[in-house]
Amino acid sequence: MIVATAGHVDHGKTSLVRALTGVDTDRLEEEKRRGLTIDLGFAYADFGGPELMGFVDVPGHERFVRNMLAGISSIDLALLVIAADDGPMPQTREHLAILELLGARRLAVVLTKTGPASAEQKAQAIAAIDALLEASRFAGALRFEVETPQNIGIDRLHDYLLALQHETAASAGDGQFRLAIDRSFSVSGAGLVVTGAALSGKVAIGDSLTVSPLGIAVRVRGIHAHNRATETAHAGQRCAVNIVGSDLRDADIGRGQWLLAPGAHAPAIRIDARMSLLAEHPRAIAHLAPVQVHIGSAAVNARLALLQSHQMQPGESGLAQLVLEQPVAALFGDRFVLRDPAAQRTIGGGSVIDAFAPDRGRRSQARLDELAALSLESADDALQALLACSPLGVDLERFETLRNLSATQMLALRQAVALHRIDTRHQPGAKASSADPDRSIALSPPLWHAWRNAVLAVLASAHADHPDQIGPIASTLARMAAVAAPGLIEQTHTGEWRSARPQPRRAQLIAHAAIGSLIDEKQVIRDGVSLRLPDHRAVLAGAEQALLERVLVPLRAAGIRPPIVGELAALLGRERAELLTFMRDMARRGHLLAIAPNRFFAPESLGELATIAAGLAAASADGSFDAATYRDASGLGRNLTIEVLEFLDRSGITRRLGERRRMTGSQ
Repeated sequence: MIVATAGHVDHGKTSLVRALTGVDTDRLEEEKRRGLTIDLGFAYADFGGPELMGFVDVPGHERFVRNMLAGISSIDLALLVIAADDGPMPQTREHLAILELLGARRLAVVLTKTGPASAEQKAQAIAAIDALLEASRFAGALRFEVETPQNIGIDRLHDYLLALQHETAASAGDGQFRLAIDRSFSVSGAGLVVTGAALSGKVAIGDSLTVSPLGIAVRVRGIHAHNRATETAHAGQRCAVNIVGSDLRDADIGRGQWLLAPGAHAPAIRIDARMSLLAEHPRAIAHLAPVQVHIGSAAVNARLALLQSHQMQPGESGLAQLVLEQPVAALFGDRFVLRDPAAQRTIGGGSVIDAFAPDRGRRSQARLDELAALSLESADDALQALLACSPLGVDLERFETLRNLSATQMLALRQAVALHRIDTRHQPGAKASSADPDRSIALSPPLWHAWRNAVLAVLASAHADHPDQIGPIASTLARMAAVAAPGLIEQTHTGEWRSARPQPRRAQLIAHAAIGSLIDEKQVIRDGVSLRLPDHRAVLAGAEQALLERVLVPLRAAGIRPPIVGELAALLGRERAELLTFMRDMARRGHLLAIAPNRFFAPESLGELATIAAGLAAASADGSFDAATYRDASGLGRNLTIEVLEFLDRSGITRRLGERRRMTGSQ
């Protein structure tokens, strides 16, 4: 269990921690000299519970609120310390507001300096405390009266903390590991150590982690959890983690950064959130107002883009986008506090909805619908609602990261929610980078059905417009479907899905997947590089049909080693230029394959060319092959091999990655 102090300067927070633990948390020379807590202090004590109890002592002076915020991102209990001879003071009120904004789970009041206070002062302080808490969500919080120099009342508080520790369930360590770094230091012979509260997940010695948002890969060499050496640590513990990595030497690692499982590393620069403005803020806040954002242990300047109005009044709540000046590590549900640009006043705060917020269309109704879905607390409910309002599907990897789901949790989610998953990594048009945000797209079953119907409708329209053509190639059909599908879907589903923000690449990836599924089911026929409906037959003029049949005889006889146009013209007794014009026209209409400017194949040759490539990819350890391997397997010459492979790339059958190629999955 982690306990943090809060309250006004000189109300006895550090003395209280010393009385409870025996540890003086003022570790800095300046703190000891001035008798003033400046930075976070930490202490641990064995109260007889299941593990050591951790204490975070925070500074109370208004100039050090930033330091205070860095230490309370994940606590089980806040002790609001108030001196009986002063009562609630400005920082008492600000700290209480911060605890509310950060979603602190429990709070208890500790009334200190009860000895020097008169009975009247004490009564006034208690009345003021009750009034202060009544206006918060901590109304009715327990109150303890102590006098730390004589340890009066400490036993009762001690017993309460121990009982609460037994009641506080140990974290299951769900999600991927996340630790907000609040301190870093070097240990001779060990290297860099970072400390902080683990917000989620588990970590073990030997694990590979990432320092975020810097993106530095590290390995765990040692762990202390609640001040004890251990092999593992989990959410809910304060940890000191000894990390090593080749890129650490030149990096400035410290407060404001995170130590994360690699899958949770997703630096955010735009964050959509639900926020509220404190009722006591003196004025409304305007759209794009400058603010200082405190999230985790970081403090970053930002602009506050209001999504539902042009200003927010004191006491109001609403949706906003934080446009940050530098990236932070943030995921769904993370709480934040907003302060004025000069960091003199806390003005509000809220919680993260989407850490992958768009920079365009952020106030559109379609986007507001997405945010309403993403706001749902249950990941199952959120994904279900998101699928229902997303014409272009849901990026599953991004959703998994945003919700900080483990692989086991994500598998259970996919089984619980009805969806059709598209693996786009091998689709034509997919990016080669592993950072591609669209590697796995989920659509609701009705939407997937609508996309397939849209492809069929577009293909039928193409046949009607061009009866002399076999049909469009896959990339052309995907582009046509991507343009037409949103309108067709709205017509057939009475506007259930609103028009999405323009994402032509995402739409084409979905269209390619729909085309592939229709080919597998024989609802669309691949004829050479062209695609057609099963009952479509291209109709050519009599003379064109006759010449095409003459051309196809030698091409089919030659297989994948056809003659060049000049040789074919001589064989058929035609002028080369005239025959070349004809063959180009036939290739445009899908009746021939234009492999190169001077070489054409019969359409059925494509199957053999693709089969050779697929065989090489299957036999390779990494699923790729190079031009030399294809040349040897096909028996083609070097120049013809290059022409064939470039044609396969253009046709979307293979995808070039450097000097090697992979199958796209569309053959």
